[in-house]
Amino acid sequence: MENKNVILKTLFLTLYIINYQSCIAQKKDELRLTYRDILYDNKAIDEVRSYDSKTGIYEVKQLHNSDGYKTKSIIVNLTKKNIKEIYDLYLKLQPKSLQNCVFANDNEIISSSTISFNKNKPTESLPCNIDWEDKEKYNKIESKLYELILPTYKLKYPNEFIGK
Repeated sequence: MENKNVILKTLFLTLYIINYQSCIAQKKDELRLTYRDILYDNKAIDEVRSYDSKTGIYEVKQLHNSDGYKTKSIIVNLTKKNIKEIYDLYLKLQPKSLQNCVFANDNEIISSSTISFNKNKPTESLPCNIDWEDKEKYNKIESKLYELILPTYKLKYPNEFIGK
């Protein structure tokens, strides 16, 4: 009887380890996308748009004069296929950086947009694309992301799109 319990425990432990390893391997293969677009006004953050495919949250934070920041958020569950489409476009276009920046004539930053894949750390330290061709490549990737996110956002906040 004791020998049977040892065998059952060993079998259970073996099955648990195999199952755990397959879960870890699956998570490693899962593609994660994060996005952040920051608009500045007089060196202060005026608006932040962000998306994280891990949580599915697309969020827009806007500075309102006396009220501080107001946040709108929705859940946009992009499929693995959607994220792979964006990633494949990135692999095809290969911009030098996944950060685009816009500067005013006095070299003051107006906007900074960043896309990253499978990174848990902030990507603000990425260099901005300088070459016009790389900026265009990045814009195509960003446009593909918005093509997938905006239909859901429009359903919840249709007034933002009236007259556009």
